[in-house]
Amino acid sequence: MPSNENSRAPRPVRKLTKRLDVARQLHELEKDSALDIVDIERLRQSVTRCLWLFLAIGSAFTTTGVQDFLAGHLNPADPVWWGCWGVEPCLVGILITILRWEAAMIARSIDIDSRAVDWLKRFLLGSTLVMNVIPAVFPREGGISAGMLAAHFMVPILVFFLAEVMPIVQARCTQARRAVTLTPATASAPAPAPAPAPASVPAVANPVTVAPAPAVVLQPAALDGLGIPTGMQAQIHQLVAELDAPVTAADIQRATRLPLPIATRVAERFAPALNGHAH
Repeated sequence: MPSNENSRAPRPVRKLTKRLDVARQLHELEKDSALDIVDIERLRQSVTRCLWLFLAIGSAFTTTGVQDFLAGHLNPADPVWWGCWGVEPCLVGILITILRWEAAMIARSIDIDSRAVDWLKRFLLGSTLVMNVIPAVFPREGGISAGMLAAHFMVPILVFFLAEVMPIVQARCTQARRAVTLTPATASAPAPAPAPAPASVPAVANPVTVAPAPAVVLQPAALDGLGIPTGMQAQIHQLVAELDAPVTAADIQRATRLPLPIATRVAERFAPALNGHAH
């Protein structure tokens, strides 16, 4: 038995055999173009997390500058002092919402030609910038600090461009995913089993001549262009070879769980033809 032979093999041979099996499986998966979609999605998630982290840090800094500008000499006993903390998050939230909408349009190749959108983004940036720079230029206590002035000038601009880059990243990753064409190599169909020899029929007096039924031939059923992975194509070919009747969309769905429209197209490609011509 093969299992006994494998169990009697030395341990290094068994370990190497398992590693080779894993390598062959990985090689088959890497040939699937759908892997590009997985890589793009992982990259999008990683980049988005980093951008959100830095955007939150920058927004926290600009929020302190805006609150200092608006609160003035108020103290925490005044409700306005607390309300000033919410102004900058509102400005940043509006900016991110607009840029997310722009990203959705860019992903669909829709140009945004609106001066109102451009002016709104500039107003949001200008408001944050002014409210951060003025307290650094005219400090209430002490002299001007060059470091704080530079920070209050650069961070609002950085937050603005981070907010604008984030939706662009989303849009470009969406375009990259849609650009991937799922056209794996066509799996070779299994060779049809040889037809059984016809049983001998005893001779009959005055036999009636019956026209032979037209031969039913399966179409080659190349599955290119349907976005079906190579391994699943081989599974479909094996299913068709094992069935005695023409394959249906329900058969395809039970074996592969493909969506009904794709399963229907697969079944149509395996539809029987008469004398080599589709009926």
